[in-house]
Amino acid sequence: MTGRAVDRHGHHRGIPGAAAGPGVPRRGTPAWRSLATGARLGWAIESNWTDPFLFAVYAVARPVGAALVLVAIVWIVGGGGRPDYVGFLVVGSACWTFVGGGLSGLVWAVLDDRERYRMLKYVVVSTVALLPFLVGRAAGQLFTAVAGFLITLLVGVLFLGVQIDLAAIDWRLFVPSMAVGLVAIVALGLTVAGLCLTTRRESWSYPEAIAGGLYLLSGAIFPPDLLPAALQPVALALPTTWWLEGVRRALLGLPTPGVLAGFDDTIVLIALCVSTAVLTLGSVAIFRAFERVARERGLIDQTTGS
Repeated sequence: MTGRAVDRHGHHRGIPGAAAGPGVPRRGTPAWRSLATGARLGWAIESNWTDPFLFAVYAVARPVGAALVLVAIVWIVGGGGRPDYVGFLVVGSACWTFVGGGLSGLVWAVLDDRERYRMLKYVVVSTVALLPFLVGRAAGQLFTAVAGFLITLLVGVLFLGVQIDLAAIDWRLFVPSMAVGLVAIVALGLTVAGLCLTTRRESWSYPEAIAGGLYLLSGAIFPPDLLPAALQPVALALPTTWWLEGVRRALLGLPTPGVLAGFDDTIVLIALCVSTAVLTLGSVAIFRAFERVARERGLIDQTTGS
């Protein structure tokens, strides 16, 4: 396809949005507009086009159930637990709702559009930029994860005695830690989404499997010091470890006991930013590579039965 057609007078004319030749790029939609389009579509799908009130009830009921399970673990299984560990566990569990939403949102955007709605091929051939469109699609799940984050913290304060004082929160540490951490989560989701562009079966389980591994390595439920010695450097190289540490320090006012306590707040933020920058650059490159392979093998417009 050369991007040119012949009118009734025999003159060549360009096809809007198509390339004029093999070496001429197609006019594309700006990245911010692709992102906004994906966000609107992702929110509509996430809410299932239902009544906003009904969706709000569902969005609140799900994290409430998870928080009640957390209460049962601490009080019934753990016998109440130590106050410092309870705060450590509650904040880690609250933050982890973003990891599940970010990974699942990006991966399911690929799989839903390819396998269920069969629209991914039309997105690819349109002027919409695929990468920001998929990031926008994941925004719906990240937005609903905010409810899970806040509700888990509220349950921890009301029922588990977690000491979080709004007046004492270090907002200068909390805001950049949360913002950069969300970038890291999206970057990680891009890598998995790119992989799913080239896989055929069982891709739906990838987000849960990867999130489960990170759940152990990143210090969500216990400090990295308790990991085997060979895995501790891996934990310290992950941006999710420094993200959780920054949020915990900002909310609880205390560092995590062990190796992380030896770093001040500035080092925590620097480590988070550096590891996130490396992950983001690598994730974009990996996604582009997987996208190119998927295009060459014709996997964009195939349903795989997964």
